[in-house]
Amino acid sequence: MQLEVEQYTKSEKNLQVCLKHFKKQRDDLGKAAVYGILGILHFTSGAYQKSIDYYNMAHEIYKEFNQVQEQITCLKGIGINLIKLNLFDEACDSLLECSALCSDSNDLYNLLDCLGNLIYIHEKRENWDVVFELYKKTLKSFKELHDSKGTIVSYFNLGILKKKESDFDQAIRYFKKGTNIAIDSNYIELILKGFGYVGEILVYQGKINAAKEVYIKALSTAEKFKVKNSIIQIKILLKSLGL
Repeated sequence: MQLEVEQYTKSEKNLQVCLKHFKKQRDDLGKAAVYGILGILHFTSGAYQKSIDYYNMAHEIYKEFNQVQEQITCLKGIGINLIKLNLFDEACDSLLECSALCSDSNDLYNLLDCLGNLIYIHEKRENWDVVFELYKKTLKSFKELHDSKGTIVSYFNLGILKKKESDFDQAIRYFKKGTNIAIDSNYIELILKGFGYVGEILVYQGKINAAKEVYIKALSTAEKFKVKNSIIQIKILLKSLGL
């Protein structure tokens, strides 16, 4: 409770009392639990190196006792702290180790967290080939979780990367896949976004009539569901294309 209301000094003082107790009892798992909470406390208060130190102490104990879920939590915490410190190489090492554990234990939710953080690092470094492969992994995970929204967004992200490379054939393939799933799932916002992506690529490819048809479909959808901002934007686009 003290941690939640940001009473960090009082919280740490009480946690150190708990730690002293577990040390006396020679309860290693109890110690690891307190180290983990201290890791959270120092991350929340912005003391990232201290947080890493406590997560590392917890991780060593959990590794010894083969506590996989707890190891995942610690490695993810270490990785996020390292990102905050702009130590991207070390963060990648921690997050890749965490990803391997997640894959081995079929923990898809934590795997997606790790992949998301790895994508952030490689986007900052503009390693677009690596980002593309990471998005493919997130796509696979979302499919396994039957998460339609995550699957759609992953397809769109892959399309955006291919558009950045001017690989318009691949880009439109990913955008269409995402849009079709959005239609099947009835996600209106994502349907409109998908139509927008597809129309844009068709314009780049010089297929103006095909682009008009896609934007007309988008306008029809926007009007049906009364999405006012989209109606205005699509009408402007259609006028620019001669309608």
